[in-house]
Parts: sequence; C-alpha cells; structure tokens
Amino acid sequence: MRDRSYDAQVIRYREIRPSARLRPFIDSFWTLEQDGEDAAPQRVVPDGHPELILNWSQPLEAFRNGQWHRQPRCFLAGQIDGPLLLRPNGPAKMLGIRFHPHGAGALLGAPMHDLSGRFTPLQDLSSALSRKIDRALESSDPIADVEAALWSVQGASCEGDLVIAEAVRRITLTLGASDVAALARELGLSTRQLERRFQAAVGLAPKLFCRMQRFNNVFRVLGQEPSKWVDTAVACGYYDQAHLIRDCKNLTGSTPAILLAQDADLARHFLLRFGVSHSYKTAMRSSV
Repeated sequence: MRDRSYDAQVIRYREIRPSARLRPFIDSFWTLEQDGEDAAPQRVVPDGHPELILNWSQPLEAFRNGQWHRQPRCFLAGQIDGPLLLRPNGPAKMLGIRFHPHGAGALLGAPMHDLSGRFTPLQDLSSALSRKIDRALESSDPIADVEAALWSVQGASCEGDLVIAEAVRRITLTLGASDVAALARELGLSTRQLERRFQAAVGLAPKLFCRMQRFNNVFRVLGQEPSKWVDTAVACGYYDQAHLIRDCKNLTGSTPAILLAQDADLARHFLLRFGVSHSYKTAMRSSV
C-alpha cells in the first residue's frame, strides 16, 4: 500500500490506499491521532463521501440540536448536506474508511438514503461485521484485518448498482456540471428512476451531489487564483459570484471569504485535498 502522512502540532495523520479488490468501493483508508481535548471545534462540510469511523480512543463529539453529543465508537457516517461541528473529547485515535460516493451502499448492502445525516453504530448495520471489526482493531495489522472483515460481508459479493456507479463517475468527471435529465437519458433511465436509484445507492439526490462536486472544485481553482472570486465562480460553473456565495452558505454555513479568513484549517483542508499540495484532508474532516 502507498501512503501519505502529515504531522502538525498535536495532529498525526496518515492516508493509505486500499488493496485492489476494495478499490471499486473505497477511496482510501486513513488514521488520525490528536492529543488532548483543548482543540477548537472544527467545521466539517459535505463532500459526497460516506465514511466508516473506527475509534481506538475517545470518540469525538458532534454539535447537534444545540448540544454536544458523543459519537459512537464504531459507526458509519452517512451523507450530510450541510455543515457539522466536531470537537475532541480527550485524546483521539481513529481509523477511517472513506468510501466512493456509491461504495458504502454497494459493499455493505445498505440503502444509503436511510443512513443520510446519521451516525449509525456499526452494530446496527451488521453485528457479524461489528465483531470482526472489533477483533481487527486489536490485531497487529488492523488495516489489513479491517479490509478482510469488509471483504467478508455479504455486500462484497455484489457490484452494487453499476448504472449509478457510472452516473457518479460522469458527474465527478464533469466536476458537477452535469444536467441530471440529460444524464438520465444517456443512461437509459427516466429522471425519476435516476433520482430514486441514486438516492438509494449514494444517499443524496443527484442534483445535490452535482452541487457538492461543483463547490469542491472552487477550492481547487482558488489554489491557483486565490483572489479572483468572480473568475472562480464562472470557471466553476456558477452564474455569478452571488450564486457561489449562496451555495457556500448552504453547504458550509458561511461565506467563502469568511470561511477562508477565519477557518485556516478548513481552507487548508480544501486547498490541499484537491491537489494544490499534499493531503491534510482528515485533520479537518477527522470523523465525519
């Protein structure tokens, strides 16, 4: 496996490629360690990828409905469509599995629209898989053993919805600039069929997934032309700067300028994750 690593102050992060058999489902594995509990809350924004989060140490806390709630020890983080605040609850040490947008549904055999916006304990998804994961986390090679556990689940024998996998590929390739109705016709589906199957396989409506991909591209472009907001908006497929600002508020809870000025970690998370430099992805996203 190839890996990338990053160390900064109290954060230690490493990213590892999955083995060949799991690459159709999984984008990457990552590990993160964070010392202490005095770190400021971090903003997590939607990117269209569900994740499986496995904690060796204290799970993080998420801010919801006006209160901080401790996350489960091992859980699937379903798709989110708006910002989420996380904070440490003591020293953190975790292993994350970042799925392709359609990968969790295919591998785990779960209807992803039922899991969106939720932290679902692994035990609730599969008690057998939960037991295997618990054993894997105690092994000398946890990533290899977690891979074996994931491959052993019933969903690993299927390929998932290949039509939706192709829809995800095309939307990602166009950086979100896909017309959903036209895409449905190209794939031999009605728009309603595409929406229904996309929701089940990915956990998001296809139009919202397009918006996320388009917004993600903003930070890649900003890494090249950091001060040209109007040009960035047009280059990323927005009607104008106001259109970009509205999308940013909806997905992150803030405007782009305030986001980058006040939240250096989030700026670094986006700019580096999308290829401007080496990855610092999970130092921001840690346990979505």
